[in-house]
Parts: sequence; C-alpha cells; structure tokens
Amino acid sequence: MGYYVDIDEADFFIAKYNFDAAYKKCVELNDRDDLKSGGCCTFTLPNGEQMKWGDPRPEGMNYHPMKWFSWMEPNYPETLKTFPEILIALGFDVSYDEVGNIDGLSYNNKTGNEDLFLEAIAPFVRNGAYINLMGEDHTMWQNSFDGEKMTTKTGRVVFDD
Repeated sequence: MGYYVDIDEADFFIAKYNFDAAYKKCVELNDRDDLKSGGCCTFTLPNGEQMKWGDPRPEGMNYHPMKWFSWMEPNYPETLKTFPEILIALGFDVSYDEVGNIDGLSYNNKTGNEDLFLEAIAPFVRNGAYINLMGEDHTMWQNSFDGEKMTTKTGRVVFDD
C-alpha cells in the first residue's frame, strides 16, 4: 500500500557549493531514530546476538539497525557519499544546470520521509523556491522555501465563472 505523490510543478535550486553542507544535514538525520518510519521486527547483530523491535540502539552505533527512513538503508551515511545520491535514494529525479547546481526535482513515488530531508536542507535551497505536489486523490500542497526553512501550504483551486 502507500500513498502516491507526484511533483506537479517545481522551481527548485541548490547551488553546488552547498552540497557538502546539505549532505551533512541529511546524515545528521540518521541519529534521529524517533523520526524514522521504517523498520523490522528482528535483526541479527554482527556478533550473532538477536535484537527485537523496541530494543535500545546497540552501544557504539550512531543509528538503530532496525529503524530507517522510508526508501533508505539504516546505514545510508556509509553507502551514500554525496548529497545527490541521498536525493536519488529518497526517490527524487534530479536535474542539473551547466555548472552542476541542482536546478530541478521530480518525484513520482509513494510518500516516505522525503519531507524530513527537505526540511533539513531548507537553509541551502534558494529563497523563493517551491515544490507543488499532488497526491493520488488529487490533494495538492506546496513546500515553499524562504532561505531558512520549509513551509508546507495546503489549499484548493477555485475556478471563476
């Protein structure tokens, strides 16, 4: 199951010189087990010990191996080494301008935790950027960026006679 979403329209831009800082913010999210919506019931640690859902994070680990963000591996900071790789793992298609800045995003997938990552990188998104989204039931909303934070706006379309 799941709820499918498309980016209907976007004016999105992150300068290449901000990729390292945006990557760092995305990696920091992996410490937030409380925000993760994916997981499993049992897990075997490298030492052979069995973990069960609800067990505390193992000592010495900076993430819980049984909890993850949707579409992401629990250890994504170890496997994804660049900011664009993280966006792609989240389900975004990324476009670039001639000098390597991200100048567009598209998305056609089930919703996951992509909103948390967009909120984390909001300080690096160009002021005035936005992403208009439409859900499978035609619900629409907009994520807008002001150079510091992301705001989600909902509304409805009204047609005049």
